Amino acid sequence: MLALSFALMLVSLGASLLLAFGHVLWVALRAPHAGASGSAIVVLGMRLDAAGEPTAGYVARLDRAMVLWQAGDSTIIILGGRTAPGARTEADAGAAWLRARGVPADRIDIEDRSRHTLENLQHYRERFPVRTAEQVMLVTSRFHLARSSMLAAGLGIPHSLCAAEASRLSAFRDLPRMLTEALLIHWYMTGRCFARLTGNQRMASRIS
Repeated sequence: MLALSFALMLVSLGASLLLAFGHVLWVALRAPHAGASGSAIVVLGMRLDAAGEPTAGYVARLDRAMVLWQAGDSTIIILGGRTAPGARTEADAGAAWLRARGVPADRIDIEDRSRHTLENLQHYRERFPVRTAEQVMLVTSRFHLARSSMLAAGLGIPHSLCAAEASRLSAFRDLPRMLTEALLIHWYMTGRCFARLTGNQRMASRIS
């Protein structure tokens, strides 16, 4: 699929990638940094630093979740497993950060088996069955919002988006990451369309 994705970029003279990048930027700039009280707060994890602690980007996500929790006393669900053998899980590090700042342990839940965003959301759906009338608040960095939302929608998870950063202009500091997100979205959509067109159920099940 990666080869097919790059072939489509070449055939379209880069237009398909430009569309993906435009979508990432559009969502990053438009997403709010607040949400409806009462909704479960789902925080997407982020790779930890060399000491096994949350990075500045991850802290921004956790801090936003804490602000939302203070406004509505919702449950905070943190997603993220190990990204290196023997390392602490992203979810465990995030939960510890929140507890150290006063969020009660019984208001925090974790999913710590996943290695990347798609697995984050797949395992979340397995552990917390989807209720169609109930939306969760998906909290992540602005550069990461578009792909996270696309994957959640593909998995049938009703959600609203909440940006970790208050400033919309902060998205422009993450342009290289946004380009990477656009590449990943392009790859995902290529695989999804190919699976539908060919009726490949095995491939479809891996991304949904």
